[in-house]
Amino acid sequence: DELDALLSLIVDHFSKESTKPSWLCGESHIGDGCPLLTALAQCNAPPQRRSVSLIEIRSLIVAHQIIVSLRIFDERVRHLSGGSPPNAIQMKCDFAAIILRYSNHCITSICEECSAMGLKLDHGEVQCWTVAFCVEAMQFVSLLTQAAHVEHASYFACSLSTRKCAAITELGKYVESGESKALLAWFEKGVALCARSAAESNAVVEIRLILSDQQQFTHYMQKYHESSIALLKHFGWKRQSKLLGWQLANFLLSSDRVEGALPYLLKFVSGLIREGVSLLLVERTLVLVVQHLEASPNLYLKELVDFYVILSIHSAEKNDRLAYCKRLFALLERNNSTKIRHSVRSSTPHRALYISAKSIPSRITATPGDVLRIAITVTNNLPLSLENYLVRCVFRMASSSCSRQKPTGGRSPLFECSYNHADGVNRFGCIWKGEYGVLPRDSVSETDVPICSGDEPQKSIVFEEREKRGELRGGNNVLTLEAKASDVGVYMLENVDIEVAGVLYVTFAWMDIPEIERDNSRRPICFVYRKAATVSLRAVKGGYALSGVAQRLDFELSSGSEPIGDASTSLRVTSSNKASNIEFWDESTSKWLKWCHPQVGSLAVNEHRSMTVYICKALRNLTTYDEADSDVATTSDQICVEWLGKEWTFVVEFRSLISVRATTSLLEDKALLEMQMSRVRDDGWVILPQEAVLLESSIDEPQIPAKLLNTKLTPIVPKSSYRIVWVLPPRRQHSEETVEHEIRFAYRVRANGHFDPDIPEGVYDREYVYEEDIALTVQRACYELCAQLLSSQPGAVLCRVDSACDLIVSLRSLTNKVETVVIGVDADSRFWAINEKHKLLYVKESGLGQTSFSVVPKMVGFLPYPSITVYCCHHLRTSSDKSLGHIEQSMFGAHLASFIRTNGKQVHVLGAFNPSADQKSTSSDKSRRLKEAKSRLTKLFD
Repeated sequence: DELDALLSLIVDHFSKESTKPSWLCGESHIGDGCPLLTALAQCNAPPQRRSVSLIEIRSLIVAHQIIVSLRIFDERVRHLSGGSPPNAIQMKCDFAAIILRYSNHCITSICEECSAMGLKLDHGEVQCWTVAFCVEAMQFVSLLTQAAHVEHASYFACSLSTRKCAAITELGKYVESGESKALLAWFEKGVALCARSAAESNAVVEIRLILSDQQQFTHYMQKYHESSIALLKHFGWKRQSKLLGWQLANFLLSSDRVEGALPYLLKFVSGLIREGVSLLLVERTLVLVVQHLEASPNLYLKELVDFYVILSIHSAEKNDRLAYCKRLFALLERNNSTKIRHSVRSSTPHRALYISAKSIPSRITATPGDVLRIAITVTNNLPLSLENYLVRCVFRMASSSCSRQKPTGGRSPLFECSYNHADGVNRFGCIWKGEYGVLPRDSVSETDVPICSGDEPQKSIVFEEREKRGELRGGNNVLTLEAKASDVGVYMLENVDIEVAGVLYVTFAWMDIPEIERDNSRRPICFVYRKAATVSLRAVKGGYALSGVAQRLDFELSSGSEPIGDASTSLRVTSSNKASNIEFWDESTSKWLKWCHPQVGSLAVNEHRSMTVYICKALRNLTTYDEADSDVATTSDQICVEWLGKEWTFVVEFRSLISVRATTSLLEDKALLEMQMSRVRDDGWVILPQEAVLLESSIDEPQIPAKLLNTKLTPIVPKSSYRIVWVLPPRRQHSEETVEHEIRFAYRVRANGHFDPDIPEGVYDREYVYEEDIALTVQRACYELCAQLLSSQPGAVLCRVDSACDLIVSLRSLTNKVETVVIGVDADSRFWAINEKHKLLYVKESGLGQTSFSVVPKMVGFLPYPSITVYCCHHLRTSSDKSLGHIEQSMFGAHLASFIRTNGKQVHVLGAFNPSADQKSTSSDKSRRLKEAKSRLTKLFD
């Protein structure tokens, strides 16, 4: 090591001087013969000549460095106990690293010092010595271990291998030109110095063969490069290994060994493409490779297809892109019997086809036999359209055996399915969501993560394009794929396959689709389950049905996932309440019964059918003794439907066709019952009364029907009120006990005007009966009242909308009692506007009294009279009552029974009228009409 350092100082000193020593720079030759390490290891001094080359001196020093290192190693091994120490392997690697370091330092120093000294050595001799030196250095290393095992000396080993390959490449020029004989003779002189040890040197044998025979040179040229490439790859020198491969390929091409060069060319170009090198830099090389591959298209079909795709997409000229694309299509058509499978990953560069699953829903549900449809986007990056193609999207079943496994370390999600027979419900649960959130794509093999064990066959759903669009144009193409669901189970997206010309099969695994790669939980899942037959009730028009008239109900039937082949199947529709007053129209008998059996017939899988059922809920228990509300109360009934051994119950809301208010009174010696029917909504039906009967419920005595005063029953139109008055039997007129009575009101209906009932006339044209039992307590009427509406306009007789009218109330006492009463007037605000609703009325000694109210009609048409009520008054009559401005609440007493003759009557209100200039004043006309009314009422009471 000290001699090596001294020599470096000497060379460094003289390299800066103008004059060089003759003993160091005297000759252009390295020496009399090739300085071999095997021969120099046996010498203790340089050859005795006038001048010695720098290579000879360096070779002598490194030879002794290697020999001394080996001796030290041998001594250490012999002095350690056991002969084979536990760290012998590491010791071998350490001393092998020393030899590699000495060898690399020697050859590096020679190259640098020759350049610094300006030495002009024979080029051929230097290359021959370099090959021999590297071979011998590696031979010394092999005495201890393989160079690939010396990890901490990788730089030295790779540098020596690279220099050896570069040197033999330069020697090839001499072999090709025939100048290798002189080199061989010079080399043999060096061999002669080795004496017997020459046989132990690999360099002697190999250099002789390299320089003497062209075939042997080619063999060792390829051997040195392949071993160096393997060593460089082992230590991660990828770029340098590619360069050596490229140099070897060029050498083989120059030697007309195209078949031998193609593997190295393919490795070189494919490596550059995988690394993402710009294709502008390798396009020329790629074109060269394609030219050689086209000579053997059957042998290199896959590589040709890949390179054609790359050149079709990235060639600089448009014409070149089109030309290579046409070559690609022609190549696929010529080899239609060959199948090429190509798995595309997200990291694969230069893809001709690209898949996007944005339009595929994450969750798909279906029943067996359903036709499923999904949309998938295929991007074609080729310059020409693809005509012969086929796209498949495969969903594979997640088997039950996998779901039963313990969810530890599994990457795929695990599902559990259960069926509840009582509820008829399928339930799916995810018992293990897998490692989707953290699963990197590089950790998945090309064969993908299996969904279940290989022993169990997997079922699948394959989506295909049923109606082909003709061609796959350049850019984005949205394709609709269809599949038919068959077996029940959970299916997960496995892969998307694109077949081109029946030759190229491009496969995209589920983790290579961009949307799923970014978020693995978006992997589409298809649930195929059995769906039971169902019955549902469509929403009733208006949200409710009318009681008291025929109504229509529409049921929606679904066969589910199983066909119904029995043509005799039927529904059984009835009311859940056995005591219900609902009837159903039975088409088979054309009668109204407590149930009906509409025929359904056979149904196909997932077929829907609508069934219409006509029902009628009779009017019962509608009577109230208070003022009729603006709207009638609602009731709910349950409709029961039986089909295929199952039962469904639906709640239907009913609203009465009419509302009823009953009042009783005694007028002189007669007891009256008034039944006032109100229709507050426009439901489109006109009621045609047929009969109104009031009977006393008596078991011991014969039933005597009450006398009907208004015997002529007229139609009852919507949004109106109607009154029926009976005179009770004589024996009950003066009794104060409660008496049970039966009311029976029979009627028919017809559609009003342009109203379409959506019900056949033969169904709704029937006799309807309203029946009710009421308990009557007869109260003697204290007063008889009569009202009249007169217009306040001068000369007008009829009332007009938004014009004030006078409601004149006349009273006659039936008890001959002089008192003060309160008259109250009230009405629906939609019909009348009343400013003052209560007034005091003083009953005279004659038993008569009269007052008036100002009312304003708010609607055109026939309006009901405002309701009139009589109350006792706690106010004592004084001489100042005429000046009483308002009535206090404390003045009101009890409600007094009264008979109002105008109950149930209506007044005709006309539209607004513009008054003329020659009309009389309103006040004078009002006074005149008041006098006329008083005169007519006087005659009426008389």
